Amino acid sequence: MKQKKISYWLKAVAIAIGLLGLAFFVSATLYAFIFRPDYNEPVPEYIRQNIVFLWITATFCFMILFFFWRIISEISNDNSFSLENVRNFKNMAVCGGFIIIEYLIRIIIWLISGNIQFIPLTYTLLKIFVFIIFVILCIAMSKLVQNAYEIKQENELTI
Repeated sequence: MKQKKISYWLKAVAIAIGLLGLAFFVSATLYAFIFRPDYNEPVPEYIRQNIVFLWITATFCFMILFFFWRIISEISNDNSFSLENVRNFKNMAVCGGFIIIEYLIRIIIWLISGNIQFIPLTYTLLKIFVFIIFVILCIAMSKLVQNAYEIKQENELTI
């Protein structure tokens, strides 16, 4: 029963994060292309220049939420320590790795085009750092769940 209650709360959090993410990405796009079509303003111009990167990031973030939802479903089924969750954490780490690569490509494009600015560069480096931590945590959780799964299997064999 505890597992169900925890999973309901986690699903509520996942839904809230998904809705907030959707609101952010859609509103940023609308702001840049519809509500602020003035091409002299810096924020809408920055968003327009980076819209492809913005939506690639959105796609990977929603994929991460999808794998998180699958982990929650396993928790709900009282199967927290499963090989499925090991794979889900690894998949989340891979998505985070792709986001890091995307940001590195963005920096390289800025360097090549000579359009590198301090604030966007600093913000992008910060996001790379955050996703490096995210990837490390996902890999650690994957190993932890795998070890717990193996211990669980050993205990089931000895009973």
